[in-house]
Amino acid sequence: MIQFIQDIQQDKLRMAFNNDVVRFRLSQGVAAYCIVTMTEDVSVRLYPGPDGVFYFNFKPYIASIINTRNFEDNLQTQIQSTIANSFVYDFTDGVFLNLLVKIQAVRSDNTTDIGEYSLRWIAGVEQLREYSELSINDMLLLTPLSKQTNNHAYLKYWQGYPFDFGMYNHVEEGVNISNKTNLLSQEFYTPGTITRLFFSDGRTDETIEDVLPLVEGVNQLEIDPHSDKHFYLSVEKVAYRCGVYIKWLNKYGAYNYWLFENTAAIDRTTKQLGELFNDNENFENSFGRSIQIGKESQDVIKVITEALTEAESKIVEGIIDSPKIYLFTGQPFSRNSYRDWIEVSLKTTSSRIKNYKQNLNNMAFDFELPQRYTQTL
Repeated sequence: MIQFIQDIQQDKLRMAFNNDVVRFRLSQGVAAYCIVTMTEDVSVRLYPGPDGVFYFNFKPYIASIINTRNFEDNLQTQIQSTIANSFVYDFTDGVFLNLLVKIQAVRSDNTTDIGEYSLRWIAGVEQLREYSELSINDMLLLTPLSKQTNNHAYLKYWQGYPFDFGMYNHVEEGVNISNKTNLLSQEFYTPGTITRLFFSDGRTDETIEDVLPLVEGVNQLEIDPHSDKHFYLSVEKVAYRCGVYIKWLNKYGAYNYWLFENTAAIDRTTKQLGELFNDNENFENSFGRSIQIGKESQDVIKVITEALTEAESKIVEGIIDSPKIYLFTGQPFSRNSYRDWIEVSLKTTSSRIKNYKQNLNNMAFDFELPQRYTQTL
């Protein structure tokens, strides 16, 4: 029988990018080796330490298995305001894993002990100072949660731009969302373990407000997955404003959005690729002693967002650690697709995320756009 010294908590939702260590041994005797099987294609042979204890960290394997899309967002919406469920989409692939892990311990006489364990991961990561245990049977809002809670969150929604948030729900069922600000509600069906609920694809004539009206300002949404635990989401609805619109992969594998309002500047830098020697003609037949090969060219967008509250800062600071950041290139107030985003990289290497002397905070970022195409020899 396999005896765990450091057990696997099968009832906890696990983070794929945090260490996930188990230690185990046989309750009787010593195993010569052990095989841990996670999928048909992924299995690992382990050998025990001198004390007969096996050590295994799931992280490097699960982090690779779960990331089937390279974190790309290629979900195309088909929103129809007359159909409530056209606002919800399955986004399980690449974000969630449900594996039956098999551990087979083999003794020197070839007898075996076998254990099977059902484990669930999301493509997320937690920090030591923010750690909280999440049950596989609870719902989870896939956005940074409010301080010292695991069922409250805040988001900001600008009209005229695409916007959504993600949810984890262990069963495919109806979820009732009630707007406690105007006492209106709507039932949505969650088509997968990971669901994205879209408020808008950029249009303002077909939005979630056709089935779940929102007021200008803060809307207190209660999300009832028909279980004992409810979730509360404060959505601040803001009228259209011009600016640089960014989305990024957050720490739970879903996406957050932010509009940097009227604060952008664009700098372009160029670099000579070199030159070719061309001093082989008479003076009167020559244009110069060398030929320029061409240039590299790249743009950097500089943005700043000011007077952020603690709840707003908690969202925006996610840009700093995010492995995938997108810049919106589509047209506000019109239907947009996933092709209306381009991937950018964060050039900023440090940012103040909190100032204890002030209640409000400012954040500035430099986003490096893809290298421009240029004419070269």
